[in-house]
Amino acid sequence: MSFFKKLFGKKSEKNQAPESNPENFQIELPATRLQSLAICAKAGFQPAKSLPTSWDTKLRPSIEIAGRLHAIKAMIFWLLVPSEHVSDDKILQFIDQNRLEKFMTDDELIIFRASRDDQGLKDSIGWKFENAWPLAWYFGYEEPKIYGNMMAGEQMQEILMNYTCSLDENLNEWASQQETLTEEAVIQKEDLFYCLHNAVRSAQLGRDTVPDGFDPVGNGGVIHERRHSLTWMLSAGTTWDDTDLST
Repeated sequence: MSFFKKLFGKKSEKNQAPESNPENFQIELPATRLQSLAICAKAGFQPAKSLPTSWDTKLRPSIEIAGRLHAIKAMIFWLLVPSEHVSDDKILQFIDQNRLEKFMTDDELIIFRASRDDQGLKDSIGWKFENAWPLAWYFGYEEPKIYGNMMAGEQMQEILMNYTCSLDENLNEWASQQETLTEEAVIQKEDLFYCLHNAVRSAQLGRDTVPDGFDPVGNGGVIHERRHSLTWMLSAGTTWDDTDLST
């Protein structure tokens, strides 16, 4: 929660007791939030200044973050890589051996019972790219951008090739060999995207809180999906679907 320091009103007249003025106060924000607000302001986003600034967070073990990233990899391979290049059995074996089903939602598990040529699923998989970016960032990929442009296919290809293990590797071994970010770095980035998400939600309600040319729905969806991953990373013990994305 925000912390408030109440200030007193004007100095009293001589021989009069001072009177406090409860309407005058100064909001004391932690350094993490001040940095987030500064970045938002520079980029043209206007989140509310009264957002909560502290709550219980706990970074997940790196193997769980790796699990979610590789669950997304399996979905992308299933829908976007032709079966003549990677067989059904190879993908399903990769999921089974690394227990990746633990890091998928019920709706995502249905993907692997659907045709790999399902066009509706192919059209929706792009949002998983946005989920993948913060997860890959944790393992050394470039930091997620804030302007709401969807990831290019080349970026996702780089993540799949250089920031995940191959379908033949063991995920536990891969994760144990990776350098990862500090919890403080994840907290700072999550706070930034929390603020961005608030500005997006306000814009979706018709307020002027995002930069010119920023689409509150399309670009805002990108911010939402990247924020989802960041908040999930700091919500140990919470499932993907139960991640608190309130603003």
